[in-house]
Amino acid sequence: MRKHPQSAQAEANLARQYERSARAYRTGTALFTALAVLLTVVTLYPYLFSIIASLRKGFDIYSMNFRLSDLTFYAYERILFGLKADEAAITIWPWMLNTVFLSTSITCLMLLISAMGGYALARIQFPGKKLWFALLLAVMMVPGQVTLVTKYIMITKIFGWMNSYYGLIIPFIFSAYYTFMMRQFFLSFPKDLEEAAIMDGMSRVGVFFKLLIPLSKAPLLAAGTLIFMGSWGSYLWPKLLITKASLFPISLGMTMMMGSKYRISPALPMAAAIITMLPLLLLFAFFQKYFMQSITSTGTKGS
Repeated sequence: MRKHPQSAQAEANLARQYERSARAYRTGTALFTALAVLLTVVTLYPYLFSIIASLRKGFDIYSMNFRLSDLTFYAYERILFGLKADEAAITIWPWMLNTVFLSTSITCLMLLISAMGGYALARIQFPGKKLWFALLLAVMMVPGQVTLVTKYIMITKIFGWMNSYYGLIIPFIFSAYYTFMMRQFFLSFPKDLEEAAIMDGMSRVGVFFKLLIPLSKAPLLAAGTLIFMGSWGSYLWPKLLITKASLFPISLGMTMMMGSKYRISPALPMAAAIITMLPLLLLFAFFQKYFMQSITSTGTKGS
């Protein structure tokens, strides 16, 4: 049976339209893939260059003319086990321990205060609650650089915490942003569980620590990861406050290495940077699943 001419023409038009659409889709996919590869190369190139530079020995580490046989773990050995230069030993372990202590202390204290403040704003009725919440939102809009000078004067002149762990930790134990985030989470938390726990004789403090904190794992771990990463790479505030090398975090330690009076290879600071970056990569890879859980749980529910 022969097809009607118009029907055959319509099928041919549909075939040509499908072919054009398929060709446009393949072209778009190829362009998108090429752009993604280009952006990936541009993003990863500094890290790849740093890794290669840290594996080279000597002072000419920036030249791209090298052989794979020239790569060595010399810089990592010297950084991890000590570098002898003019009878002085340089190692990153004291700086790493200082950084771990400072980052862990800031993270734990900030999470505790943010969770307590967020719970108070979400569940507890007290005079001036709306005013305090408005002030919290106002503080979120103020850049940290605006209060830097005032904070420095207060810490050094009033409290006398120059060259001390107190000066590095105490100014950062409160965060308006994470307090707001925890408030949003507690607003979305069902009140029935809290009321049932209170009816069973549990105090408000018991409800907070024994019920809400264990159920707030996702937002707390997501916030804790970001706080820890920010504290780990802090440079400006320790640079202003610390002059004793024994109190240096790793960020200041690497700066001292690069400006050291000892003639050390530039590969050593590169190796130190790679070693410093590894804990953050592992931390983010381990806790990244909690970021999406935190986004879905905090929401935008109002009071």
